[in-house]
Amino acid sequence: MMLPQDILNACSAEVLGFGFKGADTPAMPPAAPAPADLERLTARALAAFERSGRRHLVLVGLGTGALAAALVDVLPAGALCVCEQDLALVRALRVTGRLGWWREGSKAGLAADSSPWALFFLLDRAGVSFQDALILPNPELAPQAKAAHRPLELLLTRSRPLDMPVSPPRHRLSVAAILSPSEPDLAEFFAQLPDWLDELALVWDAETLPGIPVPDRFPVRQIARPLGADFSAQRSAMLAACSGEWVLYLDADERLSPASWGTLPALCAVPEVHKVGAWHFPRLTPYPDAEHVLTGFGLWPDVQLRLFRNAPGLSFVNPVHERLIGIQGAQALALDVEIEHLSRLRKGEEALRRKLDRFDEAGAGRVRHALSVEYPSVARELLAAREPGHGQDGPPRCLLLPPEFA
Repeated sequence: MMLPQDILNACSAEVLGFGFKGADTPAMPPAAPAPADLERLTARALAAFERSGRRHLVLVGLGTGALAAALVDVLPAGALCVCEQDLALVRALRVTGRLGWWREGSKAGLAADSSPWALFFLLDRAGVSFQDALILPNPELAPQAKAAHRPLELLLTRSRPLDMPVSPPRHRLSVAAILSPSEPDLAEFFAQLPDWLDELALVWDAETLPGIPVPDRFPVRQIARPLGADFSAQRSAMLAACSGEWVLYLDADERLSPASWGTLPALCAVPEVHKVGAWHFPRLTPYPDAEHVLTGFGLWPDVQLRLFRNAPGLSFVNPVHERLIGIQGAQALALDVEIEHLSRLRKGEEALRRKLDRFDEAGAGRVRHALSVEYPSVARELLAAREPGHGQDGPPRCLLLPPEFA
């Protein structure tokens, strides 16, 4: 079984090994503090960690690299986890010899990714619980770097565990999708849907209903409506067709595991005291095969808001990369309810390029999408979620997100 620091280091090495053409690498990282100042910072951090009684110290930001290196020497093996979003800084510190502790078999872990969500989930998947960790913003950070790491700091310090019902009451759930008749594997998409669903709402990108077989295990509402170049209008038509108390929407190339489907009733029955109006799920994309997933640069965990309480005032905005607005209440995160995104495995390169062309059309030239065949990927087992559900593991692991993430 891999140690937490080994998981962090393996994932970070893969991300750091990838670079965009023309990416800037600073010639020299920030100057290290004077020896006396470094000794004082190290002593303060060590004292705070010992007082906390926590298992891990999560240092938010590498800074000059000096404090991280000093803490590696004084903390117990496996205690230190360092998070950094500036990948160019990490590379510069390595080139200048300030990251000598980061190597195979290191007693500390480095989580390096440009996405705060990725760093948050990397810690979780490595077994570093923020409830059992002292979160320490690196005092070496300049104001700009401190601001860049603020979202991660908020996620780590202000997310709150939710007590979820073990035997939840049933709330009416509508599952919804906008589909193209030419989508591959529609039968498989429909097959994943559980029998207990209250309703399935489908909006087809077509002038008339295509006559494609749909499930008969629950009520199905179908609408034929050409997409044009406006995904938000199509999503809003989808929303209008839903009558459930809660709505979950998926794309044709997305799947939930049976265990994740089984968790949804508990999410819909979240106690009223928490006032949760929407749920976010991590999404992973298997590639180049089913045993590896894309990672780095926002490719994972690609957090998606997909389950929400159906209420007046909801609508989708933005013709491309549409977003739901009008949500009432707090927003929460289900750590282990993963959406599996199969587009890179199931669709050929030409089909993916056509899809991106439609995104460009909807963006009216404001956004351009490029298809790359070279992105970092890691073994899927490194990023494996804990299987959601009840049984010996208890109810699903859920967090109330800070208001800044609503």
